[in-house]
Amino acid sequence: MAKQVLKTHDHIFCSRPLSKGMKRLTYYYLDIAFSPQSDHRREMRKILVSEFLGPKRARLFNHVLVSEIETMVRSLGSHPPNVALNLNKLILATVKGVVCKVAFGNNYRQQPIKGPSWEVLVDEALEMLGGLFGDSFRWAGRFIDYVSGWNDKLETCFTNLDAYMESIIDDHKNQIAEVTDDEKDFVHVLLELSSEDCTSVHRLTKEDIKSVILDIFTGGVDTTVVTLVWAMSEIARSVRVKQKLQTEIRNHTGRKLKVDVLDITKMTYLKKVVKETLRLHTPVPLLIPHECMSHCQIGGYDVLPGTAALINAWGIGRDPSTWGENAAEFYPERFEKFDVDFEMVPFGGGRRSCPAMNSAPATVEFVLANLLYLFDWEIPDGAKNEDLNMQEEGSFILRKKVPLCLVPTKYNWDD
Repeated sequence: MAKQVLKTHDHIFCSRPLSKGMKRLTYYYLDIAFSPQSDHRREMRKILVSEFLGPKRARLFNHVLVSEIETMVRSLGSHPPNVALNLNKLILATVKGVVCKVAFGNNYRQQPIKGPSWEVLVDEALEMLGGLFGDSFRWAGRFIDYVSGWNDKLETCFTNLDAYMESIIDDHKNQIAEVTDDEKDFVHVLLELSSEDCTSVHRLTKEDIKSVILDIFTGGVDTTVVTLVWAMSEIARSVRVKQKLQTEIRNHTGRKLKVDVLDITKMTYLKKVVKETLRLHTPVPLLIPHECMSHCQIGGYDVLPGTAALINAWGIGRDPSTWGENAAEFYPERFEKFDVDFEMVPFGGGRRSCPAMNSAPATVEFVLANLLYLFDWEIPDGAKNEDLNMQEEGSFILRKKVPLCLVPTKYNWDD
């Protein structure tokens, strides 16, 4: 039934955000991810694709990605031997550095304002986007949200996020007269599209700009970090997968300081590992809520206009009828014969699909390849691989409950 929903939803479903948190944090649905299908959303998506995911930004992205990988490798090289490393923090610093430098020209490792750290801000935003009782139980739920303090927490989260994004915009306003066309980042472009001199039919407001920045924060950083942490966790648990993958990476790269982007194109097993990670550990377990636009039948059931639809991407990726009895096992070789269509939908599908569905896996592949090329990774304290804690937590984004801590050892080619 889930596959049938996905194969028809592009024609019968439009996005309908159900969460009060979504409504507040996106400035009443001005963003791309959560807004209903409209001319405004189409224009905003077009701007994101052409100015942030287009060829010019892609060239800058590769340059920044290589630079951040070099920073990551230097950090690993100076790490004390035989001491466990928190990979969650390392991967977050790397991915955030890439996305923020490409989007904002600065990685914003230092807080531009007083208040919660960037990580806390994003965690709180994701919690609020998931909604609470008021989104499900109408009047009773709204009362519970009020007395539990959830409404106040939402307002505090919105105020902190708004101030953070306001500071980013102010920084760019102060710079825009001095930067050349080649030095302009994504926020500079957005500000030009909001200026009085803008000749575009769709002139952006400050709220439009902030809503897109929120999309980049929540969709461009956290989901990539979560995928990388799950991938390294599964690789650390399986000696067979780790040895096979490292052999491929080192054979195709040879003796160099790091893996090049072109080397990745030859690594077929690496791509299977990333696909298997996305299948088994879909970062967003339930796709963005949709609303049925016209009457239809799915699986013998009548679906009426206005019906809210939640697509369980996590369940689709683990369905034994599609993936076999070993659906819960991490087995990348399954993709040697499996042609993926809507059997796996971590990026959604149709008009509502994630604009970064091509660039995001490439980033995961590049970071993984460099981590596994230069270092061997072991579970600390002599624990067995299969004993690695793989518990999940979260609602909007499904994270690993316990941070991934592994012991890195510099690979010695002479061995």
